[in-house]
Amino acid sequence: MVDAWPSELPQCFIVGFNEGEGDGLIEYKPDTGPSISRIRSSAAVRPLSGQMRLTRAQIAILRNFYKVTLMRGALPFEFPDPTVIGEVLLVRFPKGSQPAWQQVAGGIFRASLNFEVLP
Repeated sequence: MVDAWPSELPQCFIVGFNEGEGDGLIEYKPDTGPSISRIRSSAAVRPLSGQMRLTRAQIAILRNFYKVTLMRGALPFEFPDPTVIGEVLLVRFPKGSQPAWQQVAGGIFRASLNFEVLP
């Protein structure tokens, strides 16, 4: 069973998030002529990123969720779909894209989150 995004954390990004489509293409460069592209798979991951405002206590929850529950980002989890209310997405943290945050006021932080939406 896949874990869900903690209910103690915000369930949506601060207004404005980035989402895209995965290409699922493979490209081949022959000895001569232009490269050739074709569909490798219709099951391509797609990017999703945004920011959240968190308190110190919520930063601790995020750290524990990432380090312990997700085994430092190795496992996927369910995250609320930012475009369809009531739906969830299966996502994971891409390798090298750990959650990061910066303090914006005394005890308030802005966390940057990058996900891959899994097919």
